[in-house]
Amino acid sequence: MGRPLMTATDDSNPWWSVFKQAIAAAGGKLAKPEILASTTDARFMRQMGIPTFGFSPMTNTPILLHDHNEFLKDTIFLKGIEVYEHIIHGLSSFKEANSI
Repeated sequence: MGRPLMTATDDSNPWWSVFKQAIAAAGGKLAKPEILASTTDARFMRQMGIPTFGFSPMTNTPILLHDHNEFLKDTIFLKGIEVYEHIIHGLSSFKEANSI
C-alpha cells in the first residue's frame, strides 16, 4: 500500500469542512473522529483516491453495532434521515464536487 489510506479530518480537507457545516446545519455535533472496525468498506473508496468518511448519526444510543441486541430508536432513525439530507445536499453542491 505504501501510504496510509486516511482521509484528513481537519480544515486542510475542504470536504471535511463541508461535511462539518452540513452536520451543524442539521443541528448536529460531531464527536472526535476515530477508526472503527465496523466501517471497513470505506477503505475500497479510499484506495481509489476518493475522500471517504464513515459516519452514522446515532446520538444518545449505546454502541451495539452487530450485537445480538442492536437497536435504534425511531426518533433517532428519523433524525438521522434529516442529517443525511443535509450531508447529501452539502457535498453534492460543493464546487469541487466534480473534481474526483
